[in-house]
Amino acid sequence: MPKPKYPHARLSPAKDEILAIAIMRESVVTHDIRPLLDKLLPLAATREAAVAWEGKVTFFFDGWDQDPRETAEIPEIRAYFLDVTAEFPYWFHFVEKVGDTFWHVLRLLCRGHREAVQGGMIGWRFEDPAEIVRQVELLSRHMNQMYERLHLPLTMHQRVSQEVAQLIECSFE
Repeated sequence: MPKPKYPHARLSPAKDEILAIAIMRESVVTHDIRPLLDKLLPLAATREAAVAWEGKVTFFFDGWDQDPRETAEIPEIRAYFLDVTAEFPYWFHFVEKVGDTFWHVLRLLCRGHREAVQGGMIGWRFEDPAEIVRQVELLSRHMNQMYERLHLPLTMHQRVSQEVAQLIECSFE
């Protein structure tokens, strides 16, 4: 039996339910981050909410289906997401980590481009590995501050940090 790609992420108790948030095209085009923040900020407002929603969040950009670009290639989406992240920098705690959401966050925050890989598959190449390191450090620091502010369990902090580290490590194998 093959070894799971991200065994630590599969340990999270959050795998049974997902909160999928639609980010409407109109909000992106008008650069109105408030509707999304109204959904996200309550997740990090209390200890109980942060525990309940750990590892359960994913999101998608609704209304861009006719655009052939990846969401991370659309300047309006990237600018919108950067501003959302300035107000809600806790993605590492809240995003699901078995699917693609973790990497979607990093693609939106770090410059890169689509690229053909083996077997005709399409992948993503980040332009500057140092930019990834800076974003990971920044998001980790904010996650740590949230853990301290909300007095979240040390065991949860250690597990989520291990999940993040393993996701990054597996991408370089």
